[in-house]
Amino acid sequence: MFYWESRMKTITERFTKNSADAIQLFEPDPHTAYSIEAVGHLAGVPRRVILVYCKHGLLSPVVDADYGGYYFDDEAIRTVRRIEYLHSRYGLNLDGIKMVFRLMNEVERMRSELRFASR
Repeated sequence: MFYWESRMKTITERFTKNSADAIQLFEPDPHTAYSIEAVGHLAGVPRRVILVYCKHGLLSPVVDADYGGYYFDDEAIRTVRRIEYLHSRYGLNLDGIKMVFRLMNEVERMRSELRFASR
């Protein structure tokens, strides 16, 4: 057996053994309201970052902050993850991310109109 074949076998065995220990993806429950701390924990960002996103209109709580704090739904967790991805992967600032979100919403609206018109 060649060296690289032996090495690949070792790597494959390690991967197979550790696959049970792999990180499980978290899919938020659509019927749950999450506190700002929980959203921060699940999305991997500090609480203050979520407040900045709210201030810039990228994120909205489902419960008014004046009535007991900030609570968010499952879509907010996905949105925070998207914001973080766009920022880290492409270096977009908040205005750029806002523009991307507007364009994505416009594309989705146009797709809906096309589906409706084609019926």
